[in-house]
Amino acid sequence: MGPPGHFGIALAAKPLAPEVPLWALLVASEALDLLSFAFEALGFEEFALTQTDFVHGVQTLVPGSVPYSHGLLMSIIWSILFGALAYIFFRNRRTSLILGLVVFSHWILDFIVHVQDLPLLLQGSPPLGLGLWGSGPGLVASIILEFILLAGGLTIYFVFRKRNKPQVVQE
Repeated sequence: MGPPGHFGIALAAKPLAPEVPLWALLVASEALDLLSFAFEALGFEEFALTQTDFVHGVQTLVPGSVPYSHGLLMSIIWSILFGALAYIFFRNRRTSLILGLVVFSHWILDFIVHVQDLPLLLQGSPPLGLGLWGSGPGLVASIILEFILLAGGLTIYFVFRKRNKPQVVQE
């Protein structure tokens, strides 16, 4: 899934963690991709070479390798580490849990759309993915889903802000 869907989750999580700056929730929602960019730059991971069209969806031309950023096991570990780091800053278990879950939500959304290219454990383990991107209609459905998540997240965020806006008392 692309950034709009991930950002929708971060926006929807803001009412659950009002003390967390929005930017921190947005970073949490994209943490796995940020790690992937870093790991690719360091030579630990390789992006897949793909071709996308609305007839065939996303077709992999050259497989990638993302076991350290997008594998299920490592996604759980990154989520726990992010939550632990959040606990150091916020000293609140609920807040750290929410931030950890926002990190893990990235893997869940990617699992829905990716073809089977998300490792279960590390390199060489069975790949996971439901493959919504793997067909033209699935690609269109994933784009619609992405913007539904973003619209839903924005709605939740702005309703929360409006309800919690300080009232100005005029005399």
